[in-house]
Parts: sequence; C-alpha cells; structure tokens
Amino acid sequence: MHSSAIAAPLSVSAPCGPDLNASFDPEYEEYYFGAVGRLPGFYMQPGVERPDGSRSPDRIFDPKDVDHRAEKQALDALLARSRDLRLLVLQAQWDALAGRRSDLAGTIETIADLLEQYPAEAHPALDDGGSERRDAINDLNQPVTMVQPLMFMGLTGTTEVTLRKIRTASGAAAPLQHETDLELKPLLDTLAAPANASKVSACHQDFTRISNALNRIEISCKNNAERPFAPSFDQLRAVVSEILQTLAEARPELKAAEADPAPPTETAAEEPAKPALQPPPVLAAPEQAPPPSAIVSHLHARRTLEACELYYRKAEPSSAALLLVTQARLLIGKPLVEALRALLPAQADTAVVDFGAPSGFLLGAGRLEELSNALPEGAGTVPELPQDPGPETRISTAAQAAQAIRSVEEFFRRKERSSPVPVLLQRAQRYLDKDFQSLIEELIPQEKTS
Repeated sequence: MHSSAIAAPLSVSAPCGPDLNASFDPEYEEYYFGAVGRLPGFYMQPGVERPDGSRSPDRIFDPKDVDHRAEKQALDALLARSRDLRLLVLQAQWDALAGRRSDLAGTIETIADLLEQYPAEAHPALDDGGSERRDAINDLNQPVTMVQPLMFMGLTGTTEVTLRKIRTASGAAAPLQHETDLELKPLLDTLAAPANASKVSACHQDFTRISNALNRIEISCKNNAERPFAPSFDQLRAVVSEILQTLAEARPELKAAEADPAPPTETAAEEPAKPALQPPPVLAAPEQAPPPSAIVSHLHARRTLEACELYYRKAEPSSAALLLVTQARLLIGKPLVEALRALLPAQADTAVVDFGAPSGFLLGAGRLEELSNALPEGAGTVPELPQDPGPETRISTAAQAAQAIRSVEEFFRRKERSSPVPVLLQRAQRYLDKDFQSLIEELIPQEKTS
C-alpha cells in the first residue's frame, strides 16, 4: 500500500483502525502467522564436510521463491483495515527476499511516514510499554530476511555485481563453492562502467532512500512523547552503508550528490500549508561509535579480540563465533606446536618435519616442542608481545564486532601468515549470522544416509 493511502485516516476516532492482532481477527491471524512461517530459516547456508570427506552443497535462497504479488495483495487488504507496523515490516522482508530494491525503499519510507503521522495510534500501540512496537520495528534488522538479502542484491540491474561478491573477492568473506574464482577488479570495473551508469545511479538512489528512511524511523521512535525508545538497526545500517560506500568509491560523483542533497524549495507565507505527511528534510544519521581502527600490533590485535569477546559474552553469549574469537586470542604469540596441540589434538604428536631422501633427516613432534621453547642464550624469558597497544577499541554493536574481527584477520594475514588466527577468525565470521539449526548441522555433521 502506498504511503499516501496509509496516511489517510480510517476514522476520526481511530485513524489507524483496530488492532487486528489484539482482536484475534481470523483473516489477520491466518495470513500473518502463516506468512511468518513461510519466511526462510536461512538465506545462505554453506555446505559442510561429511564424514566420508565429501562436502554437502551450499544452499542459497532463491528470490524467485517469493510470490511477491500475492504477498503484497494480502498485506494491502489487511493494511486497508489497520495501519499496522508488523504488516509493513513483513512487507519489507518480502521485498528484500524478492530482491525488489525500489519496493523495499518505498516500504521503509512508508513505515517512517506512519510513525511520523500517527506516533501514538499506529499498531502495535504503546500500551505495553512499547516492547511490542520495538520488537516489530527491530525485525527490519533480521539477518536472514533483511541483511543477507541486501548483500546478495544486484548493484547493476543484475546480480553480476553484489556486495557479497565484492566482499568475497576482497577476502572479507569466505567464498562459497561457486565463488572461488571471483576477482575484485572486474567487479569494481563493472560498477564504474559507463554502460551501467544509470543502473548504478538508481541503485545508489534507492539505498540512499533506505538510509534516510531508517534515520527518520529512529528519530520518530526516540522522540515519541509517550514511550521513546531506540530501535536496533546496527546490522542493516552496516550493510546499507557499505553498499553506499562501495558505489561511491566506484562513482565518486554519487558521493557528492549524497553529501549535498537539494535544499527544500522556499514556500511563500500565504501559500496553503502542505499535508502533514510531507517527507521532512534529509536528516543526518544518528551519531554512532566509530569503527574499530586498523590493527597496529600483536598486542593491539589481542586487545581488540578481548573487546569482541566482552561484547559477545554480554550481548550474544550463545554465539559460536565467540568460541573461535577466544581461541584465536589465546593463540596470539604462541608457537606453532602449541597451535597444533590446540587445533589438532589427536594428530599433534605425529607432526614431523621430514627432509626426505637422500638425507633421511627429520624432526619429530617431541623435538619440535623442544625447539619451540629453546631461547637464545641470555634471552631470559619469552619476549613479550610488541608493546604498541594501539588505540582503544570499543565494541557496542554486532557490526563493529564483525569489522574488528576482519581487521585482526587481515593484520595476521599481512604480518604472520603462519599463524592459525586468520583461519579461526574467518570461520568465526561464517558463524555470525547462522541460526541454531544451521550451527547444529555444521558442528554436528550427520552421516550421509542412503
């Protein structure tokens, strides 16, 4: 439903109509809860290694599986009876899953319009302290139905270039089975190609609309006179910002247009007032904590991982990534033999440096361990890590934690290629958006059945 229709009051006494969820409306319950059940449990599920050494295929959600027209018709029929944020957020999820970028921008703008026009009357109401409304709006931050679909969304009118492909080609994301031959330069050249100029500009415009609408939603929620609260858009914001930055780097003139929006047209004093639902001027994004800095030393890397651990233990204690981040931190500054004992406990004692024929020389596991602890004469104790602590790292969002993990991984790939830390952190990043069932399938592989 278009935002202008959403803005029209349904009645004088109840401009947003009844709360169909609270009244157990049968049509609402049949569609809404059925639709929630149809939302995918995963968008991207990497294959796992089976006990026989084979690997199960990667699984990626197909946008064609969404019957977008049918979902929209059903939602419009319910929105015609009730101005409900839950329905609009569900529409946004279908838009994202179907890969309909412009529709998604329009839906998020409609959510912003509704909150500005009817801050108290929009459903869910604020009677319960605002928790139900907060939960509904926070569903815009869902990894599976909002964040990951944007990463796989085409940036040039097709899926030839996506943020996912760019991140994989740059080493920021682990490749899927069909992504092993991606190269960064051809992807960026395609974004900058004159033939794609109009499509890239349209893409930039849509994601700018999404970014601005998220700002408006956040401001409306924080400024609500009855129950102010701050919605959580950290993961969605991070992806939208990364897409805009990627497009602007390929097309610098887009960044200039983004930074200098056209000023509003002046209106004569005697001109009739505009309708209440006119979009407000583009507002600056709410101030956020700065992203983690580039890693400058081993000590800085360890302190950064400690900050990530503290965040996960407080905000996401069940995170599988937390386990790997902790293991990575414990192996910083440790010798190879200790890493082998931690990561290959059943095989570490068989490690050997074999010089082969004709010398027949070899260094067995026991000797390797002795060499790991053999310091030069006069060295005293094991030297401490380089004492450049780097800038203090504060992690307050999932997006910042993910970026910090990537920064540490990149540091070790440059400075200590033999370290197991990059391998551990790369796998940790794969776990960030996995749900419980996906983790079970990866951590406890099932034997192949005939």
